[in-house]
Amino acid sequence: MLRRLDRYIFGEILGPLGLGFIVYSFIMLLGLLFRLADMIIRKGVSIDIVGRLLMLSLPSVVVMAIPMSLLFGILIAVGRLSADSELTAIRASGISLFSLYRPILLLSAVLTLFNVYLMLDVLPKGNTAFQELQLEIVSQSLTRQVEPREFYPGFEGRLLYVFETPLGESRWKGAFLADAIPQGENEMIVAEWGYAQTDEQGEQAVLVLENARNHRVDLNKPGRYDVIHQREIVLQLDAERRQRSRSSSDRSLRELTLEELEARAADPNLPTARRRQASVEIHKKFSIPFACMVFGLLALPLGFTNKRGGRSSGFAISIGVILLYYVLLNWGEDFARRGEVSPWLAVWFANFLFLAVGLVLLTQKNRDKSLMLRNVDQWIQHHVWSRIRRAQQRREEERRERLEKMNQTRRQGADLVLRLPPLQLRFPNAIDRYVLITFLRVLLMAFLMGITVYLIADISEHVDDIVEHEVSSEVVVEYYQFRIFTILYEILPIIVLVSVLVAFGLLSRTNEVTAFKALGISLYRLSIPVILAAMVIALLAGLLQSEVLAAANARVAELEDVIKGKGPSAQAQRRRVDRQWFYGRGGYIYNYMNFDAERRLIQRLQVFRFDDDHRLTDRLFVERATFVEDDWWLFEGGWRRSFSADAETSFTQFDEPVKAELPEPIESFTGEIEAPEEMRYRALEQHIELLRETGQEAPMLEVELHNRIAYPAISLVMALVALPFAFRLGRRGALYGIGLSLLLGIVFMALLAMFTALGEAGILPPLIAVWSPGVIFSVFSLYLFLGVQT
Repeated sequence: MLRRLDRYIFGEILGPLGLGFIVYSFIMLLGLLFRLADMIIRKGVSIDIVGRLLMLSLPSVVVMAIPMSLLFGILIAVGRLSADSELTAIRASGISLFSLYRPILLLSAVLTLFNVYLMLDVLPKGNTAFQELQLEIVSQSLTRQVEPREFYPGFEGRLLYVFETPLGESRWKGAFLADAIPQGENEMIVAEWGYAQTDEQGEQAVLVLENARNHRVDLNKPGRYDVIHQREIVLQLDAERRQRSRSSSDRSLRELTLEELEARAADPNLPTARRRQASVEIHKKFSIPFACMVFGLLALPLGFTNKRGGRSSGFAISIGVILLYYVLLNWGEDFARRGEVSPWLAVWFANFLFLAVGLVLLTQKNRDKSLMLRNVDQWIQHHVWSRIRRAQQRREEERRERLEKMNQTRRQGADLVLRLPPLQLRFPNAIDRYVLITFLRVLLMAFLMGITVYLIADISEHVDDIVEHEVSSEVVVEYYQFRIFTILYEILPIIVLVSVLVAFGLLSRTNEVTAFKALGISLYRLSIPVILAAMVIALLAGLLQSEVLAAANARVAELEDVIKGKGPSAQAQRRRVDRQWFYGRGGYIYNYMNFDAERRLIQRLQVFRFDDDHRLTDRLFVERATFVEDDWWLFEGGWRRSFSADAETSFTQFDEPVKAELPEPIESFTGEIEAPEEMRYRALEQHIELLRETGQEAPMLEVELHNRIAYPAISLVMALVALPFAFRLGRRGALYGIGLSLLLGIVFMALLAMFTALGEAGILPPLIAVWSPGVIFSVFSLYLFLGVQT
């Protein structure tokens, strides 16, 4: 039978625990929510399949969020009890901290057992079903995913180009598939229709080309040229998009049950590293749930010390503990994978360490002793805090001396100078600085929380690839050194929203906002430092996007290829191939091996010409093409063929240099074409204009172009939206602000994802699609601001 005190502590913990669970889960699902919205609108995936995909991804999020939210909930609840001196009253009644731990221990045990159940039963089934459903999504969405008039490098050694997708059709009209690099035996397919589906075994997606003509030629011996007409051609996707067989031994470790993991760990035919990782995964199924017990024990003495910070200090402590725990856990996994530490010790070390620290702190606090060692505590008291107090006293004395001198000067000149009252609009004054410091302090804590949770979720997604391909820790560290810039850029608007609401929630809870209003300070005036800070953050986000993200994303893509086992040159090769193909003017497709800008020389130039029905009419191959003047080129070594239906109508071989004209200007070949994500704003704008001149629509690139200005500005929009809500919080405090900001963040991000997907699909003009969410929320915030009693 639970005591009244136990029920009271339960009630205090459950509220922040549930809020923390929602916050952490939302941060870990943020990236997935954007992808799901894109699947629904741009790729045409049905809502029920996307909903199932979301539900199947929840178990992997829940098992990570439960320990973190329990720690957060206990710290917040105990911190509140400590700040209101309720814990002191409980201790004065003769109740020890060990007795207070009984409800916490019970709650921790229940969550531990629930998490074990998720890890052993729900998680393997959910991950397996998730992989199966992904295959279905690939087969449904690939047809829509391949944008018309864009080259799609989704096949092993080949590029796919689609001319158009008719309205209401689930197929492409006009498909061109060619070897990415022209050399030796060359094969090229031109099909009237194309689409994607699953194979007969239902284990991977395939490409189907209907009414296709397969062109085969040896580029070194062009005398023989074969054109084979086929009613249907079926091609498998490359290894990057191929799905693992559901019965294959190569399934992800997180898809295996406990029995399958034990069998894999004991299989002598497997490499030692894979057997060790299977053992690590076995122990993780129990160690991560047991973290609930460890965090519950550790949180009580830590929360007891938050007398001044109350609920707000629980944020910083929970962030530090969570970050340290998962750093130790990942280090242990890395050591176990390399065989330097046994798997059980590697996985359980963080639990053992935090358990020991929690017991020591709980014992110390139960005896009303400092949580630090006596000598360390005395040294800090005498050498650190004493110096801080002396410095504060000196600053206070200097301030009083300055005020006294100012008063003396005023008294001496009172008869000669007409003194005007000081302007009340002086900026920044002491109140501005105080509000700004409060906001920046909360901003830092929210930033650390968001980055920590996002990184933990991202690492959990890549851990299987890291282990399977034996990626070194140096590569992983470098990957996240560059990846963190993108993470910061993506979560910054939500961080600003949370920070504004929490900061003013804290000021309202301590009646400071009421005091400011009593002094005649308008809430509009009080919000100026936060608005200016949000403007600076928006500018910094824009600077980050324009100067850092392009290079960082390129390096992230290269390192991700290494993590996925593609080798360090895969990304560079893919980028190089993409830049060798482009759609030119007049229905021409161009391909080349290399361009020498100084000599104006193109090596291995291919030109394909198509009619209005997307049938191949002419094909040109030249070993060397040198620009002469105007649009004239000198062709050396090559041939030209013309076609009508299935038949070859003419063939010309260049035995001697031939002067010819190309419809494409030399500017299209000069320099190295950058990938769109690596272009600066002006370069991307020019790239889009060039695509328009060649008759290509690029709504996705236009959305990306406008987003480079609109997304950084969202940080300012979030501040404007948060302010009227923050002033309405009253004394509800920081927790209410977090819950409200979470709701607003979900609504805004859902709206942003929807409008972005509509813009990329061409349903809305890109400019309107990108700016509409910010405009809607800005007008909404202005309306709410007008109703605030300032």
